[in-house]
Amino acid sequence: MIVVTGAAGFIGSVIIGYLNRQGVEDIIAVDNLGSGDKFRNLVGKRYRRLVMGIDEIDLSEVRAVLHCGANSNTLETDWNSIYETNVKSTREWHQLCSYKSIPFVFFSTAALYGNGQGPENLYAFSKLQSEMEIKTGVVLRLFNVYGPNEYHKGRMASVIKNWYEQLHSSNEIRVFRNSDQYHRDFIFVEDVARIVHHFLNNYQPGVYDIGTGNAVSFQTVADCVLTHHQGKQVDIDMPADLTKQYQSFTQADTTALANSGFDIRTMRDVETGIAEYWNYLNTNSFY
Repeated sequence: MIVVTGAAGFIGSVIIGYLNRQGVEDIIAVDNLGSGDKFRNLVGKRYRRLVMGIDEIDLSEVRAVLHCGANSNTLETDWNSIYETNVKSTREWHQLCSYKSIPFVFFSTAALYGNGQGPENLYAFSKLQSEMEIKTGVVLRLFNVYGPNEYHKGRMASVIKNWYEQLHSSNEIRVFRNSDQYHRDFIFVEDVARIVHHFLNNYQPGVYDIGTGNAVSFQTVADCVLTHHQGKQVDIDMPADLTKQYQSFTQADTTALANSGFDIRTMRDVETGIAEYWNYLNTNSFY
């Protein structure tokens, strides 16, 4: 049995869907659905049951824990809140896995690199604190993930999803000035799921950058988006709350991932990923 925390979230739900496609259905989904419509991400998925916490799980049956659950709001300013959801929760899951010798996969973030001097926000700092406590496990430092099932993330959704919404409401995309100077490593969410599946079958504790290994500018992404929907670009100033923490360049070092046996050449480049995602968004469906 595989436990997936944050199961109804963006990445967690896509992982469950991908595992289902590989014939894996013996899954416990862990999430607090709250009052929103995240439940839609679990509709059609095949899993044993949905629970809200560790105390509802018989750990003797668990063969791996995929700990996706977290508050991923990079603008969060309440440490007490993010400590509970990110640091304390991770500690509890990791301690139980260590005690029971259960493989543990932790979803961290490339945001902890900041601009070369460490975390620039509480979200990244919380992930760094958890990494410091994890003595054994697979730590996945996710770069800019985009793709199906992120509709509920609002401002925290990928720029691709936000530009899709803007084009359909106003026929324009709002792009930060000098976006040709800001580069990111964008990775399609199903490629993340494939990497997770790889580590389930080839468990190798360590810290891994999870990206394509290629950085592209936001302007390049904007140009690509506009090839899929006729519209115009409007340049705007970057909001003040982003300016102070914005990373100017991110690019995964995929050496460790490649050395683990995963074929990094199979990951989608941003042009391929955006085309696939755009077609998906036009279906108004769920992964």
